[in-house]
Amino acid sequence: MRFHANHVSTSVAGDYYQAMFEASEDSADPDSPYLLIQRQFEMPDGGECYIETHNEEYIGHFRVRRIDFRPDGISVEIGRSKNNFVTVTFRIASSAFKEALPILKIISGETEPSCL
Repeated sequence: MRFHANHVSTSVAGDYYQAMFEASEDSADPDSPYLLIQRQFEMPDGGECYIETHNEEYIGHFRVRRIDFRPDGISVEIGRSKNNFVTVTFRIASSAFKEALPILKIISGETEPSCL
């Protein structure tokens, strides 16, 4: 699956980390493209993230094999045999990228949550 996002946001709430990529910010249209990636550290999760998109084939808890986060996009590979790649292009300022990068590293498992 591939789309372009015009809005990128990340957040941390306690042991919960989230990244959202939306074609239209806060759209009420259920078909408006978006990618939501969440990871929680409150309980052991086996390294799984919750992935949600406008495409129901990509919704669920999955082990993330790889997250490639760049200033011009993100590619996510999830651990299953089909419908396992999501690519989102976007443009964000370098300051916004630097702010989001540590959160994406934690979500991907590259960095421990205590490093923020």
